[in-house]
Amino acid sequence: MPWVAAIYFFSIATTQYLPTKIVYWLLLIVFWSLLLPLLLYVILKKLKVVQSIHLKTAKERIWPLLLNSIIMIYLGFHVLPKSECIELHYFIMGTLVTILTGLALSVCKVKASIHMMAVSATFMFMILTNLHFGVSISNVVIVFILIMGAMASSRLHLNAHSMKELIIGLIIGIIPQILIVSKWL
Repeated sequence: MPWVAAIYFFSIATTQYLPTKIVYWLLLIVFWSLLLPLLLYVILKKLKVVQSIHLKTAKERIWPLLLNSIIMIYLGFHVLPKSECIELHYFIMGTLVTILTGLALSVCKVKASIHMMAVSATFMFMILTNLHFGVSISNVVIVFILIMGAMASSRLHLNAHSMKELIIGLIIGIIPQILIVSKWL
């Protein structure tokens, strides 16, 4: 969810960057992290690499995660290099580590919740952004506990994931953001 993290970040860090640069980055981030993955999903479905948007098996997750890791590499090194926006660069690098971990688990036939990976990484980045700019974290924590709780409940209710898969997704979303924060905080 780099586009959500970027919108949040730029709503807090308004004075550091030119508005035209912010709009330019946001458009690129939305294209590369939202629109292109949707297009790639359609292609993977047509090629019968994936059966549905739910990616029910660990095997089905391999290509989408591999393609997403390539997208994150492009975003992190070409759209948002460290010299341009260090905070978002390292968020994307942490997201890349999360995706690669999810990919490695999928290759090992272990399924982790991609939803939980994305939301927890974004949640941790928002908390760290608030700490960086001296903004209270209470609102972010409340909103994301509600979002993650609702999402986890729905994934369990739909039998899309087990509790173990949700917890794995949560952990591999949060840990890379914590480990990489010393580079930009």
